[in-house]
Amino acid sequence: MRGGLYAYGGLILTLIIARFFPQVSFLPYLFMSYPLLYLDLKDLGFKNYREGLKWGSLFIPLVVLFPPVGAGIIWVLNQVAIALIEEVFFRSYLMRYFGNIRTSLLFSLAHLINFPTINSILVFFPSLLFGYAYQRTGSIVAPFLLHLCSNLFYYSFSKKALELYHILKGYLAGS
Repeated sequence: MRGGLYAYGGLILTLIIARFFPQVSFLPYLFMSYPLLYLDLKDLGFKNYREGLKWGSLFIPLVVLFPPVGAGIIWVLNQVAIALIEEVFFRSYLMRYFGNIRTSLLFSLAHLINFPTINSILVFFPSLLFGYAYQRTGSIVAPFLLHLCSNLFYYSFSKKALELYHILKGYLAGS
């Protein structure tokens, strides 16, 4: 458990540093990638690909129905990297110390430090699903795909919700 606390403490420290110095915003993601350097890939869940794909594809219909229109390829690739690194650190590494519920709480707290909004607290619920998929399949592929699809859907949904808000605001104002 001590190793997990040290690792999470290091992440929190890098998140705080990145918050005050945006030019090093890559630092938390670099820190979260350290389990890839010293743990065997199979221990990190790089296995059971077929089962991981089966579970991980559950959210793909959301992305098909609400594609991330206007998002460039670089942004999408960035989301791929973020989802993979976060899932390796939280699911593959921290879940072995803390279990799904506590890891999901830690996941939400890290998001809250990075993005201080109510949405960061609500990340707890999809995180529970990501953790369950990881436990069920033993594959990092499942939570990675679920996380990626969730991020892409959230981007599309938030853009559509903002457009709808402006339409409704104009309609209610009588214009």
